[in-house]
Amino acid sequence: MPPELVAAIEAIAALPGIGRRSAMRIAFDLVRQGPLRVKNFTTALTDLSEHIATCSRCGAYVSRTHEREQCSYCDGVRRSHDTLCIVEQSADIYAVENTGEHHGLYHVLGGVLSPLDGVGPDELKIPQLVERVRTLAIKEAIVATNPSVEGNATGHYIADQLKPLGVRVTRIATGLALGQMLDYAETQAISQSLRQRVEL
Repeated sequence: MPPELVAAIEAIAALPGIGRRSAMRIAFDLVRQGPLRVKNFTTALTDLSEHIATCSRCGAYVSRTHEREQCSYCDGVRRSHDTLCIVEQSADIYAVENTGEHHGLYHVLGGVLSPLDGVGPDELKIPQLVERVRTLAIKEAIVATNPSVEGNATGHYIADQLKPLGVRVTRIATGLALGQMLDYAETQAISQSLRQRVEL
């Protein structure tokens, strides 16, 4: 096999959820479709790496080409400014948005607490979360971390930090299976979880 093809397969296989067989099919299909298709694909990936940044307030993805630091969620005039949905990663925002159940603001933690991996509150955006909740006078904080041991522990830690501020802290319900990743969950399951959220 040509080394360029091997390199492409390895690069594609390094993406989450894509095994070596799928990577081979994708690489072969790109070659079969010709140079224009490959060029369009690489241009899109280059634009992704060069023009996507994160919102300075919440952590959602924004385009650097728009010359603004805040996203449409933070700047949206029709969004409720008294509820804040807390998620692990930027991609989780889009999973929640697809449900149509949350019309408030967002906050991206950047992961979950994991002492064994050396991830504590200061490695996440928990101090910034507390400050935002205090500054914005948030009434309800919805913890939408993944239903894992670390996600649950992070939710309880957040509740301990926010409850003294007089904020109602809720957790999305267990319509999601334990260990299921939010960005892979069905929209209906996330929607049900948001509607049936519980107090922390």
